[in-house]
Amino acid sequence: MNDKERFLSIAHFEKPDYVPIFGFGGAPGMAHGCQQQTYDRLIATGMPRHVVCHDQESWNRYWGTTGAIGPGFSLGSGAQGFHTTTRREGEFEIIESENGAITRQVIDNTNTYSMPEFIRFPVRDRASWEFYKERTQPKVCMTRDEMNEHAKKVDLRTKPLGVEAGSTYGTLRGLMGPEGASLAFYDDPELVRDIADHILRGIRERAFPLIERLKPEVVLMGEDLCYNHGMLVSPAQFDEFYGRHYREVCACARANGAALVAIDTDGNAMEFVPLVRRYGVNAMYPFEVKAGNDLFALRKAYPEFILFGWLEKEVVNEGNEDMIKSEIMSKVPRLLKQGGYFPNGDHGIQPLVTFPNLCKFMTLLHEVCHNPEGEFPRC
Repeated sequence: MNDKERFLSIAHFEKPDYVPIFGFGGAPGMAHGCQQQTYDRLIATGMPRHVVCHDQESWNRYWGTTGAIGPGFSLGSGAQGFHTTTRREGEFEIIESENGAITRQVIDNTNTYSMPEFIRFPVRDRASWEFYKERTQPKVCMTRDEMNEHAKKVDLRTKPLGVEAGSTYGTLRGLMGPEGASLAFYDDPELVRDIADHILRGIRERAFPLIERLKPEVVLMGEDLCYNHGMLVSPAQFDEFYGRHYREVCACARANGAALVAIDTDGNAMEFVPLVRRYGVNAMYPFEVKAGNDLFALRKAYPEFILFGWLEKEVVNEGNEDMIKSEIMSKVPRLLKQGGYFPNGDHGIQPLVTFPNLCKFMTLLHEVCHNPEGEFPRC
């Protein structure tokens, strides 16, 4: 079997030749590289330098992992965007955008495990939204012939293909911040509705044609609307403002043979799963452990739902090696027996990881999955 066949086998609750260690880019677990600090730590504790953190193929080959591919092209381009300026203040840099956003972050933030401080968000009212919308609107749309030519590169794929179908609340939160977004549902619902309508129009124009032409195995959405105690928007608000988006995306995915409509969300997703399942979503990831997710309960309640992750990422950190066996053996065999489960860490690897611990984790996970892939030294 190839990667695509194994993926579809698990998605259809069948038995593959072995279970892949599979991850999506937004929440890769142990499946796709790591940030620079984490990579440096792995090298310092024994990982060979020929394993390159930003080279997915190199990482996958060494650790015996895999994931979905993307189309490699988009239908829209040419948006004007925003000019930004950056200045340094001590150990931090301040980034100011033409759209009014102000961000404070540590120096070289892209290579750290640090969350920036968002002092001011791009959208604060109707005027700032209109400015943002005009500057981010693509000016050029690929022709159908051009799309068909690009699509030929993935027609004979041996890995599952994922096509992005946007974000609803996740986009609103990114534009206005969690507090601003929460208030907007009450103070300016028409603005929230306009943003939602604009997102859906873009998906119709630039994602649906790709789904119809490429027939992907997965249609992906990213929301991050669940935090440590659950959803940041009520189910009623989600239905009112975003139900149409989900109905249309799921209908398009089904009509074109997608095996999964999958959502990337952090936090406690126990309430979110039954909500989006009604629209046709049938997969979610990465199911963070510390947020209180329970995949055994979800499997019992929704036996057809596809589950990912749910292995505590911190067990590979220094000093936690004694937690590895119990974390894997208390969850993975039972979930694999029930089917429809892709085992993986519940988010990216952290800078406190050690190479011996990651080897120990991956050795046991591969054994449980009967997975022979990877060049890493088995413990």
